[in-house]
Amino acid sequence: MKKRDKYWLTRLFQSLIIVLIFLFISLFNIIQFNHSYMEEEQKELQVFTRQIEWAVFPYLKNKDFETIKKYTNDFKDEDIAIRIFDTDKKLIASSKNDNSNSILSYNIPVLPGKENKWDTYRHSIKNKMIGDVKEINVDNNKYYLEITISEDDVIGTIVKGQMTLMIFFGICVLILLWGLLEVFYRTQKTFNGFEDSVIKIANGELDTPIDVPNLELLEELSMSVKKMTTRLKNQIQRLTQLEEYKSNFLQNITHEIKTPITAINSAIELIESNNSITNNDKECFEIIRFQIKSINKLVNDILTLSEIEVAKTEEKKHFEKFNLNSMIEKNISNFSHLPIKINFVQNADSEFFGNEELLSTALSNLLTNAIRYSGSDKIDVIFDKQNGQIKLSVKDYGAGIEQRHLEHIFERFYRVDKARSRQNGGSGLGLAIVKNIVELYNGKVIVESEPNKGTMFTIILPEGV
Repeated sequence: MKKRDKYWLTRLFQSLIIVLIFLFISLFNIIQFNHSYMEEEQKELQVFTRQIEWAVFPYLKNKDFETIKKYTNDFKDEDIAIRIFDTDKKLIASSKNDNSNSILSYNIPVLPGKENKWDTYRHSIKNKMIGDVKEINVDNNKYYLEITISEDDVIGTIVKGQMTLMIFFGICVLILLWGLLEVFYRTQKTFNGFEDSVIKIANGELDTPIDVPNLELLEELSMSVKKMTTRLKNQIQRLTQLEEYKSNFLQNITHEIKTPITAINSAIELIESNNSITNNDKECFEIIRFQIKSINKLVNDILTLSEIEVAKTEEKKHFEKFNLNSMIEKNISNFSHLPIKINFVQNADSEFFGNEELLSTALSNLLTNAIRYSGSDKIDVIFDKQNGQIKLSVKDYGAGIEQRHLEHIFERFYRVDKARSRQNGGSGLGLAIVKNIVELYNGKVIVESEPNKGTMFTIILPEGV
Protein backbone atom coordinates (compact mmCIF):
# COMPACT_ATOMS: atom_id res chain seq x y z
CA MET A 1 0.00 0.00 0.00
CA LYS A 2 1.31 3.43 -0.94
CA LYS A 3 2.01 6.07 1.70
CA ARG A 4 -0.67 8.38 0.37
CA ASP A 5 -3.31 5.61 0.64
CA LYS A 6 -2.19 4.89 4.20
CA TYR A 7 -2.49 8.60 4.97
CA TRP A 8 -6.07 8.88 3.69
CA LEU A 9 -7.16 5.58 5.26
CA THR A 10 -5.69 6.74 8.58
CA ARG A 11 -7.62 10.01 8.37
CA LEU A 12 -10.82 8.15 7.47
CA PHE A 13 -10.30 5.74 10.37
CA GLN A 14 -9.71 8.66 12.74
CA SER A 15 -12.94 10.29 11.52
CA LEU A 16 -14.86 7.07 12.16
CA ILE A 17 -13.35 6.83 15.65
CA ILE A 18 -14.47 10.40 16.36
CA VAL A 19 -18.00 9.60 15.15
CA LEU A 20 -18.12 6.45 17.33
CA ILE A 21 -16.89 8.40 20.36
CA PHE A 22 -19.56 11.01 19.69
CA LEU A 23 -22.19 8.25 19.43
CA PHE A 24 -21.03 6.75 22.71
CA ILE A 25 -21.14 10.13 24.46
CA SER A 26 -24.62 10.75 23.01
CA LEU A 27 -25.85 7.34 24.19
CA PHE A 28 -24.44 7.97 27.66
CA ASN A 29 -26.14 11.37 27.78
CA ILE A 30 -29.45 9.82 26.70
CA ILE A 31 -29.22 7.26 29.52
CA GLN A 32 -28.38 10.00 31.99
CA PHE A 33 -31.25 12.08 30.69
CA ASN A 34 -33.67 9.15 31.05
CA HIS A 35 -32.53 8.60 34.62
CA SER A 36 -32.94 12.28 35.43
CA TYR A 37 -36.33 12.32 33.75
CA MET A 38 -37.49 9.35 35.85
CA GLU A 39 -36.38 11.10 39.03
CA GLU A 40 -38.20 14.22 37.95
CA GLU A 41 -41.30 12.15 37.23
CA GLN A 42 -41.16 10.72 40.77
CA LYS A 43 -41.01 14.20 42.26
CA GLU A 44 -43.98 15.27 40.18
CA LEU A 45 -45.89 12.20 41.41
CA GLN A 46 -45.28 13.30 45.01
CA VAL A 47 -46.64 16.76 44.24
CA PHE A 48 -49.61 15.24 42.41
CA THR A 49 -50.26 12.91 45.37
CA ARG A 50 -50.53 15.86 47.75
CA GLN A 51 -52.94 17.60 45.38
CA ILE A 52 -55.17 14.52 45.16
CA GLU A 53 -54.98 14.14 48.96
CA TRP A 54 -56.33 17.64 49.46
CA ALA A 55 -59.07 16.96 46.90
CA VAL A 56 -60.37 13.67 48.37
CA PHE A 57 -59.85 14.47 52.08
CA PRO A 58 -63.28 16.15 52.52
CA TYR A 59 -65.03 13.21 50.80
CA LEU A 60 -63.21 10.71 52.99
CA LYS A 61 -64.21 12.71 56.07
CA ASN A 62 -67.84 12.54 54.99
CA LYS A 63 -67.39 8.96 53.78
CA ASP A 64 -68.77 10.01 50.43
CA PHE A 65 -67.24 7.13 48.54
CA GLU A 66 -69.51 7.55 45.48
CA THR A 67 -68.17 11.03 44.83
CA ILE A 68 -64.63 9.71 45.29
CA LYS A 69 -65.34 7.03 42.66
CA LYS A 70 -66.64 9.68 40.26
CA TYR A 71 -63.58 11.82 40.99
CA THR A 72 -61.10 9.01 40.29
CA ASN A 73 -63.09 7.93 37.22
CA ASP A 74 -62.32 11.32 35.67
CA PHE A 75 -58.70 10.10 35.33
CA LYS A 76 -59.56 6.85 33.52
CA ASP A 77 -58.09 8.06 30.19
CA GLU A 78 -54.87 9.28 31.77
CA ASP A 79 -51.64 7.29 32.06
CA ILE A 80 -51.71 7.82 35.81
CA ALA A 81 -53.61 5.31 37.92
CA ILE A 82 -55.28 6.63 41.09
CA ARG A 83 -56.46 4.14 43.73
CA ILE A 84 -57.87 4.72 47.23
CA PHE A 85 -57.90 1.93 49.84
CA ASP A 86 -59.51 1.64 53.24
CA THR A 87 -57.87 0.57 56.47
CA ASP A 88 -57.92 -3.09 55.43
CA LYS A 89 -56.34 -2.13 52.09
CA LYS A 90 -59.53 -2.91 50.24
CA LEU A 91 -60.09 -0.89 47.11
CA ILE A 92 -62.59 1.94 47.51
CA ALA A 93 -62.12 3.72 44.21
CA SER A 94 -59.88 3.44 41.16
CA SER A 95 -59.34 5.31 37.93
CA LYS A 96 -58.76 1.91 36.30
CA ASN A 97 -61.10 -1.02 35.99
CA ASP A 98 -59.09 -3.32 38.31
CA ASN A 99 -56.50 -3.20 41.01
CA SER A 100 -53.78 -5.00 39.10
CA ASN A 101 -50.23 -3.76 39.53
CA SER A 102 -51.15 -2.10 42.76
CA ILE A 103 -48.25 -1.30 45.03
CA LEU A 104 -50.30 -2.02 48.16
CA SER A 105 -50.94 -5.58 46.96
CA TYR A 106 -47.27 -6.24 47.78
CA ASN A 107 -47.57 -5.15 51.40
CA ILE A 108 -45.04 -2.39 51.28
CA PRO A 109 -43.77 -1.47 54.79
CA VAL A 110 -43.81 2.04 56.12
CA LEU A 111 -40.32 3.57 56.00
CA PRO A 112 -38.76 4.37 59.41
CA GLY A 113 -39.40 7.89 60.58
CA LYS A 114 -42.08 8.38 57.91
CA GLU A 115 -45.10 6.72 59.52
CA ASN A 116 -47.62 9.01 57.85
CA LYS A 117 -46.08 8.99 54.39
CA TRP A 118 -44.76 6.44 51.97
CA ASP A 119 -41.95 7.72 49.79
CA THR A 120 -41.94 7.39 46.05
CA TYR A 121 -41.47 3.73 45.35
CA ARG A 122 -40.20 1.82 42.34
CA HIS A 123 -40.93 -1.87 42.34
CA SER A 124 -39.54 -4.47 39.91
CA ILE A 125 -42.54 -6.46 38.82
CA LYS A 126 -43.35 -7.68 35.33
CA ASN A 127 -44.62 -4.27 34.31
CA LYS A 128 -42.43 -1.86 36.24
CA MET A 129 -44.39 0.81 38.05
CA ILE A 130 -43.39 4.13 39.48
CA GLY A 131 -45.65 5.16 42.31
CA ASP A 132 -46.30 7.06 45.49
CA VAL A 133 -48.44 5.88 48.44
CA LYS A 134 -49.76 8.33 50.98
CA GLU A 135 -51.37 7.32 54.28
CA ILE A 136 -54.32 9.59 55.11
CA ASN A 137 -55.68 9.73 58.70
CA VAL A 138 -59.31 10.80 58.90
CA ASP A 139 -61.05 10.68 62.31
CA ASN A 140 -58.76 7.90 63.51
CA ASN A 141 -59.43 5.97 60.32
CA LYS A 142 -56.59 5.15 57.95
CA TYR A 143 -56.95 5.43 54.20
CA TYR A 144 -54.33 4.89 51.55
CA LEU A 145 -53.94 6.99 48.44
CA GLU A 146 -51.90 5.30 45.73
CA ILE A 147 -50.82 6.99 42.53
CA THR A 148 -48.88 4.90 39.99
CA ILE A 149 -47.71 5.19 36.43
CA SER A 150 -46.19 2.54 34.21
CA GLU A 151 -42.45 2.95 33.72
CA ASP A 152 -42.93 1.75 30.15
CA ASP A 153 -45.37 4.60 29.53
CA VAL A 154 -42.89 7.14 30.90
CA ILE A 155 -39.99 5.73 28.92
CA GLY A 156 -42.21 5.40 25.85
CA THR A 157 -42.95 9.10 25.96
CA ILE A 158 -39.24 9.86 26.26
CA VAL A 159 -38.25 7.38 23.56
CA LYS A 160 -40.74 8.82 21.07
CA GLY A 161 -38.99 12.16 21.28
CA GLN A 162 -35.55 10.63 21.37
CA MET A 163 -36.23 8.32 18.43
CA THR A 164 -36.99 11.30 16.23
CA LEU A 165 -33.78 12.93 17.39
CA MET A 166 -31.77 9.71 16.93
CA ILE A 167 -33.18 9.14 13.43
CA PHE A 168 -32.21 12.69 12.54
CA PHE A 169 -28.78 12.20 14.09
CA GLY A 170 -28.34 8.84 12.28
CA ILE A 171 -29.21 10.46 8.96
CA CYS A 172 -26.67 13.21 9.69
CA VAL A 173 -24.01 10.60 10.52
CA LEU A 174 -24.72 8.68 7.31
CA ILE A 175 -24.53 11.89 5.30
CA LEU A 176 -21.26 12.75 7.07
CA LEU A 177 -19.80 9.30 6.37
CA TRP A 178 -20.94 9.46 2.76
CA GLY A 179 -19.38 12.91 2.44
CA LEU A 180 -16.12 11.68 3.99
CA LEU A 181 -16.00 8.69 1.64
CA GLU A 182 -16.79 10.90 -1.34
CA VAL A 183 -14.07 13.40 -0.38
CA PHE A 184 -11.66 10.54 0.30
CA TYR A 185 -12.38 8.92 -3.06
CA ARG A 186 -12.18 12.12 -5.09
CA THR A 187 -9.11 13.42 -3.29
CA GLN A 188 -7.33 10.06 -3.48
CA LYS A 189 -8.14 9.69 -7.19
CA THR A 190 -6.90 13.22 -7.91
CA PHE A 191 -3.76 12.74 -5.81
CA ASN A 192 -3.02 9.39 -7.46
CA GLY A 193 -3.30 10.83 -10.96
CA PHE A 194 -1.23 13.87 -10.04
CA GLU A 195 1.45 11.82 -8.28
CA ASP A 196 1.70 9.35 -11.17
CA SER A 197 2.27 12.26 -13.55
CA VAL A 198 4.93 13.77 -11.27
CA ILE A 199 6.71 10.39 -10.93
CA LYS A 200 6.81 10.02 -14.72
CA ILE A 201 8.24 13.54 -15.02
CA ALA A 202 10.83 12.73 -12.33
CA ASN A 203 11.81 9.64 -14.36
CA GLY A 204 12.49 11.82 -17.39
CA GLU A 205 9.15 11.64 -19.24
CA LEU A 206 8.83 15.41 -19.50
CA ASP A 207 6.08 15.19 -22.13
CA THR A 208 3.71 13.63 -19.60
CA PRO A 209 0.50 15.72 -19.56
CA ILE A 210 -0.51 17.24 -16.22
CA ASP A 211 -4.23 17.80 -15.89
CA VAL A 212 -5.11 20.68 -13.61
CA PRO A 213 -7.70 19.23 -11.17
CA ASN A 214 -10.78 21.06 -9.96
CA LEU A 215 -9.67 20.29 -6.42
CA GLU A 216 -8.50 23.60 -4.94
CA LEU A 217 -6.02 21.74 -2.76
CA LEU A 218 -4.00 20.68 -5.81
CA GLU A 219 -4.90 23.23 -8.44
CA GLU A 220 -2.17 25.74 -7.61
CA LEU A 221 0.42 23.00 -7.02
CA SER A 222 -0.31 21.25 -10.32
CA MET A 223 -0.08 24.53 -12.22
CA SER A 224 3.31 25.21 -10.59
CA VAL A 225 4.55 21.73 -11.55
CA LYS A 226 3.28 22.26 -15.08
CA LYS A 227 5.20 25.55 -15.35
CA MET A 228 8.28 23.93 -13.80
CA THR A 229 8.12 21.07 -16.32
CA THR A 230 7.87 23.49 -19.24
CA ARG A 231 10.86 25.49 -17.99
CA LEU A 232 12.80 22.28 -17.36
CA LYS A 233 12.12 21.07 -20.90
CA ASN A 234 13.34 24.40 -22.29
CA GLN A 235 16.48 24.27 -20.15
CA ILE A 236 17.17 20.67 -21.17
CA GLN A 237 16.77 21.65 -24.82
CA ARG A 238 19.26 24.48 -24.34
CA LEU A 239 21.68 22.19 -22.48
CA THR A 240 21.32 19.56 -25.19
CA GLN A 241 22.12 22.16 -27.81
CA LEU A 242 25.13 23.35 -25.79
CA GLU A 243 26.26 19.73 -25.38
CA GLU A 244 25.94 19.21 -29.12
CA TYR A 245 27.94 22.40 -29.76
CA LYS A 246 30.57 21.23 -27.27
CA SER A 247 30.73 17.76 -28.80
CA ASN A 248 30.96 19.17 -32.31
CA PHE A 249 33.61 21.63 -31.20
CA LEU A 250 35.70 18.89 -29.58
CA GLN A 251 35.34 16.66 -32.61
CA ASN A 252 36.33 19.48 -34.94
CA ILE A 253 39.25 20.64 -32.83
CA THR A 254 40.55 17.10 -32.28
CA HIS A 255 40.25 16.48 -35.98
CA GLU A 256 42.13 19.69 -36.71
CA ILE A 257 44.82 18.77 -34.17
CA LYS A 258 45.07 15.17 -35.33
CA THR A 259 45.66 16.24 -38.92
CA PRO A 260 48.98 18.00 -38.23
CA ILE A 261 49.93 15.29 -35.72
CA THR A 262 49.42 12.66 -38.40
CA ALA A 263 51.49 14.73 -40.83
CA ILE A 264 54.29 15.14 -38.27
CA ASN A 265 54.26 11.39 -37.50
CA SER A 266 54.46 10.65 -41.21
CA ALA A 267 57.42 13.01 -41.55
CA ILE A 268 59.14 11.39 -38.56
CA GLU A 269 58.65 7.92 -40.04
CA LEU A 270 59.98 9.14 -43.40
CA ILE A 271 63.07 10.61 -41.78
CA GLU A 272 63.64 7.36 -39.87
CA SER A 273 63.25 5.26 -43.00
CA ASN A 274 65.79 7.39 -44.89
CA ASN A 275 68.28 7.23 -42.00
CA SER A 276 68.84 10.95 -42.51
CA ILE A 277 69.10 11.80 -38.80
CA THR A 278 72.55 12.85 -37.68
CA ASN A 279 73.86 12.19 -34.21
CA ASN A 280 73.55 15.89 -33.41
CA ASP A 281 69.82 15.91 -34.34
CA LYS A 282 68.88 12.58 -32.76
CA GLU A 283 68.11 14.02 -29.33
CA CYS A 284 65.87 16.72 -30.79
CA PHE A 285 64.21 14.09 -32.96
CA GLU A 286 63.39 11.92 -29.93
CA ILE A 287 61.96 14.91 -28.07
CA ILE A 288 59.70 15.72 -31.01
CA ARG A 289 58.51 12.13 -31.30
CA PHE A 290 57.83 11.88 -27.55
CA GLN A 291 55.88 15.14 -27.43
CA ILE A 292 53.85 14.20 -30.50
CA LYS A 293 52.84 10.95 -28.77
CA SER A 294 51.91 12.90 -25.64
CA ILE A 295 49.79 15.35 -27.62
CA ASN A 296 48.12 12.50 -29.47
CA LYS A 297 47.31 10.74 -26.17
CA LEU A 298 45.99 13.99 -24.65
CA VAL A 299 43.68 14.53 -27.62
CA ASN A 300 42.44 10.95 -27.41
CA ASP A 301 41.83 11.27 -23.65
CA ILE A 302 39.91 14.53 -24.08
CA LEU A 303 37.78 12.95 -26.78
CA THR A 304 37.15 9.85 -24.62
CA LEU A 305 36.17 11.98 -21.62
CA SER A 306 33.80 14.00 -23.78
CA GLU A 307 32.13 10.86 -25.13
CA ILE A 308 31.66 9.50 -21.59
CA GLU A 309 30.06 12.74 -20.40
CA VAL A 310 27.65 12.64 -23.33
CA ALA A 311 26.81 9.00 -22.53
CA LYS A 312 26.05 9.95 -18.89
CA THR A 313 23.37 12.43 -20.03
CA GLU A 314 21.61 9.90 -22.27
CA GLU A 315 18.45 8.32 -20.89
CA LYS A 316 19.05 5.01 -22.67
CA LYS A 317 22.50 3.49 -22.37
CA HIS A 318 23.73 1.18 -25.10
CA PHE A 319 24.75 -1.69 -22.83
CA GLU A 320 25.39 -5.33 -23.62
CA LYS A 321 26.06 -8.38 -21.47
CA PHE A 322 29.68 -9.54 -21.21
CA ASN A 323 31.88 -11.58 -18.88
CA LEU A 324 33.88 -9.48 -16.44
CA ASN A 325 36.49 -12.16 -15.79
CA SER A 326 37.31 -12.44 -19.50
CA MET A 327 37.54 -8.65 -19.83
CA ILE A 328 39.98 -8.46 -16.89
CA GLU A 329 42.16 -11.28 -18.30
CA LYS A 330 42.35 -9.52 -21.69
CA ASN A 331 43.50 -6.31 -20.02
CA ILE A 332 46.15 -8.09 -18.00
CA SER A 333 47.45 -9.87 -21.13
CA ASN A 334 48.02 -6.46 -22.79
CA PHE A 335 50.76 -5.82 -20.21
CA SER A 336 52.32 -9.28 -20.36
CA HIS A 337 55.36 -7.97 -22.32
CA LEU A 338 56.38 -5.75 -19.39
CA PRO A 339 58.80 -6.96 -16.67
CA ILE A 340 56.19 -6.62 -13.93
CA LYS A 341 54.10 -9.37 -12.40
CA ILE A 342 50.32 -8.90 -12.46
CA ASN A 343 48.33 -11.37 -10.33
CA PHE A 344 44.64 -11.93 -10.99
CA VAL A 345 42.76 -12.95 -7.83
CA GLN A 346 39.33 -14.24 -8.84
CA ASN A 347 36.93 -14.59 -5.96
CA ALA A 348 33.87 -14.60 -8.23
CA ASP A 349 32.70 -15.10 -11.79
CA SER A 350 30.13 -12.69 -13.16
CA GLU A 351 28.23 -11.62 -16.23
CA PHE A 352 27.79 -7.85 -16.40
CA PHE A 353 25.41 -5.65 -18.36
CA GLY A 354 27.27 -2.58 -19.60
CA ASN A 355 29.79 -1.15 -22.06
CA GLU A 356 32.75 -3.54 -22.14
CA GLU A 357 35.02 -1.12 -24.00
CA LEU A 358 34.56 1.71 -21.48
CA LEU A 359 34.97 -0.56 -18.45
CA SER A 360 38.08 -2.01 -20.07
CA THR A 361 39.42 1.54 -20.51
CA ALA A 362 38.90 2.25 -16.79
CA LEU A 363 40.79 -0.90 -15.75
CA SER A 364 43.55 -0.22 -18.30
CA ASN A 365 44.04 3.31 -16.93
CA LEU A 366 44.37 1.99 -13.36
CA LEU A 367 46.89 -0.64 -14.45
CA THR A 368 48.84 1.92 -16.51
CA ASN A 369 49.05 4.31 -13.54
CA ALA A 370 50.18 1.51 -11.21
CA ILE A 371 52.90 0.43 -13.66
CA ARG A 372 54.13 3.95 -14.47
CA TYR A 373 54.09 5.68 -11.12
CA SER A 374 54.11 3.16 -8.25
CA GLY A 375 57.56 1.62 -8.79
CA SER A 376 56.09 -1.70 -7.56
CA ASP A 377 57.43 -4.97 -8.94
CA LYS A 378 54.02 -6.62 -8.70
CA ILE A 379 50.38 -5.68 -9.01
CA ASP A 380 47.27 -7.52 -7.79
CA VAL A 381 43.98 -7.35 -9.63
CA ILE A 382 41.23 -8.56 -7.25
CA PHE A 383 37.69 -9.36 -8.42
CA ASP A 384 34.92 -10.06 -5.90
CA LYS A 385 31.14 -9.85 -5.34
CA GLN A 386 29.65 -8.85 -1.98
CA ASN A 387 26.14 -7.84 -0.90
CA GLY A 388 24.89 -7.31 -4.46
CA GLN A 389 27.96 -5.25 -5.42
CA ILE A 390 30.84 -5.97 -7.78
CA LYS A 391 34.28 -4.95 -6.53
CA LEU A 392 37.28 -4.65 -8.83
CA SER A 393 40.54 -3.60 -7.16
CA VAL A 394 44.00 -2.76 -8.53
CA LYS A 395 46.61 -2.91 -5.80
CA ASP A 396 50.33 -2.06 -6.00
CA TYR A 397 53.09 -2.20 -3.39
CA GLY A 398 55.07 0.85 -4.43
CA ALA A 399 55.61 4.46 -3.42
CA GLY A 400 52.02 5.23 -2.45
CA ILE A 401 50.30 8.62 -2.45
CA GLU A 402 50.40 11.24 0.29
CA GLN A 403 47.12 11.95 2.07
CA ARG A 404 46.95 15.56 0.85
CA HIS A 405 46.73 14.40 -2.76
CA LEU A 406 44.00 11.78 -2.35
CA GLU A 407 41.03 14.16 -2.51
CA HIS A 408 42.32 15.74 -5.75
CA ILE A 409 43.62 12.82 -7.82
CA PHE A 410 40.32 12.38 -9.71
CA GLU A 411 40.35 16.01 -10.86
CA ARG A 412 41.19 16.70 -14.48
CA PHE A 413 44.84 17.45 -15.22
CA TYR A 414 45.79 16.96 -11.57
CA ARG A 415 49.22 15.38 -11.15
CA VAL A 416 50.75 14.14 -7.91
CA ASP A 417 54.27 14.49 -9.35
CA LYS A 418 54.05 16.88 -12.30
CA ALA A 419 57.64 16.44 -13.45
CA ARG A 420 57.42 12.64 -13.34
CA SER A 421 54.03 12.63 -15.11
CA ARG A 422 55.33 14.71 -17.99
CA GLN A 423 58.40 12.51 -18.18
CA ASN A 424 56.18 9.41 -18.50
CA GLY A 425 53.80 11.06 -20.96
CA GLY A 426 50.82 11.32 -18.61
CA SER A 427 47.96 13.66 -19.54
CA GLY A 428 46.44 14.01 -16.05
CA LEU A 429 43.09 12.73 -17.35
CA GLY A 430 43.43 8.98 -16.67
CA LEU A 431 41.77 8.91 -13.23
CA ALA A 432 39.15 11.49 -14.29
CA ILE A 433 38.17 9.12 -17.10
CA VAL A 434 38.00 6.21 -14.63
CA LYS A 435 35.71 8.20 -12.29
CA ASN A 436 33.37 9.24 -15.11
CA ILE A 437 33.12 5.69 -16.48
CA VAL A 438 32.26 4.33 -13.02
CA GLU A 439 29.62 7.05 -12.48
CA LEU A 440 28.05 5.99 -15.77
CA TYR A 441 27.01 2.80 -13.90
CA ASN A 442 25.95 4.69 -10.74
CA GLY A 443 29.01 3.26 -9.03
CA LYS A 444 31.97 4.76 -7.20
CA VAL A 445 35.75 4.44 -7.09
CA ILE A 446 37.66 4.42 -3.79
CA VAL A 447 41.37 4.93 -3.24
CA GLU A 448 43.38 3.74 -0.23
CA SER A 449 47.04 4.62 -0.02
CA GLU A 450 49.91 5.07 2.37
CA PRO A 451 53.37 6.38 1.45
CA ASN A 452 55.94 3.59 0.80
CA LYS A 453 53.28 0.90 1.37
CA GLY A 454 51.36 1.02 -1.89
CA THR A 455 48.01 2.09 -3.27
CA MET A 456 44.74 0.30 -3.95
CA PHE A 457 42.01 1.63 -6.27
CA THR A 458 38.63 -0.14 -5.91
CA ILE A 459 35.81 0.15 -8.43
CA ILE A 460 32.41 -0.62 -6.86
CA LEU A 461 29.49 -1.26 -9.20
CA PRO A 462 25.89 -2.35 -8.49
CA GLU A 463 25.49 -5.94 -9.70
CA GLY A 464 22.07 -5.33 -11.21
CA VAL A 465 23.15 -2.63 -13.67
